[in-house]
Amino acid sequence: MKRMLPAALLLGYGRWSDTTSGRRRAVLASVIAVMLAVGVAAQSPPAKPAPAAAVRSIASSGVDTVIALVKGGMSEALVIKTLKREAKVYTLSAANLLKLQKAGVSENIIEAMTDPGAAVAAAGTAAPVPPVLPASRMVAETGPEAAGATTPFPPDLADTPAVRKRRLAVKPFDYSTVLNWVTYWFNSPMNIGEGIRAMLTVRLQGSKTLTLLERTNVNDILKEQDLGASNRVRKGTNARIGQLSGADCMLYGDIVIFGRDDTTKRKGLGAVLGSFAPAIGAAVAFNKQEKAVVGINLRLVDAETGEVIETAEAKGESSRSSKDYAGLLGVKAVGVVAATGMTSSNFQQTIIGEATSNAVTNIVKYLEGKVPQLPAKARQIEGRVASVTTNGAYLTVGSEDGVLRGDRFEILKINGEIKDPTTKEVIDLDAVKIGELVVDTIRDKSATGAYGGQSLSSTYTTTGKGYAARLISK
Repeated sequence: MKRMLPAALLLGYGRWSDTTSGRRRAVLASVIAVMLAVGVAAQSPPAKPAPAAAVRSIASSGVDTVIALVKGGMSEALVIKTLKREAKVYTLSAANLLKLQKAGVSENIIEAMTDPGAAVAAAGTAAPVPPVLPASRMVAETGPEAAGATTPFPPDLADTPAVRKRRLAVKPFDYSTVLNWVTYWFNSPMNIGEGIRAMLTVRLQGSKTLTLLERTNVNDILKEQDLGASNRVRKGTNARIGQLSGADCMLYGDIVIFGRDDTTKRKGLGAVLGSFAPAIGAAVAFNKQEKAVVGINLRLVDAETGEVIETAEAKGESSRSSKDYAGLLGVKAVGVVAATGMTSSNFQQTIIGEATSNAVTNIVKYLEGKVPQLPAKARQIEGRVASVTTNGAYLTVGSEDGVLRGDRFEILKINGEIKDPTTKEVIDLDAVKIGELVVDTIRDKSATGAYGGQSLSSTYTTTGKGYAARLISK
């Protein structure tokens, strides 16, 4: 309904004088026009704002388009150029921004969406890409850990080797082939097979590529372990059962040459005497070239399968010259060395000792070159994550399970168990790798160390399916 103007105003509040009537009529007409305009404006309905749903729909459509362009491989520069050409301003909600960030859309692109006319900042150094975690099972990673921060895998411990030294056991060498010569030169059937094994043990003790295991006197070790388990030894000092290290390979040897190859010329007669010529007295002078030779056939055997990995031959020689044949009989005096052993300096200063030492040196060179190249025996150790710490975790396996300091474990999130349909026994785990742990401290039944990868959840460890830990052999 239109508003009615006051009658007094329309009638001019009474009669006007003639001299001012024209001017007053003009003013009155202006006032009336203004009041009419105000009344019409007050009666007109206000303009309706654009629906908020339509604005959100436009923003969401733009967000999806930009994400599709980025995931399709379009470069940042080209996406920004496209947005500037369209000159469309997007009003982005917090949910839109979160969606763009998770899709990997850069801040420069987001700014171009909200302000197409803004200058683009120079691209900075790309953030490091977190390591790709290979899945050990079919199921993809899900849950809160997947969205958590990913940290780099921990490095190997500085004071532990990156590759585990191979473990070698050396058996006494067989010398039955040369037993007669051994009896002749030592005046007794001395066990040179055990003697050469002892020399080899001394040489390999400081090896940086091999770990030598005792097998000759293993029964003594077993007896000591049994004594420790009998409660007759003070706790904490007893040798524990089940702690013997297994060998990767075994070394066997057969001594096939152990003697002298001499050439003797009798002075003045020119007669050549063959090897092992009997003594005919010191009064006769000789030109004597003395040579000792030791030859050993080797067999490297896989300790698990018993297969012969490789065969080789080691040989050692030594030569001397003498003019007195009696002086050369020092070799037969080696019988005295039997009291001190073949590792003594007395034996190794003889010509046969020098040849034996050279043969052992060649065996060491062969072993240090060959054995480290053999594939390591896979140690299968599997446990669970018992507890999560700030920078690591505790595992349910320790030294009793064969865990060594520096061992690396892969950590897997368990999604389920695979059971035998008949016995209902758990035969495998449905799990996916999410990180790695390097053991630093070991107890009998536990181990702990630094962890890297997707964040671990203490709640999932205690109330969920938990995490598995599997040794990565090296």
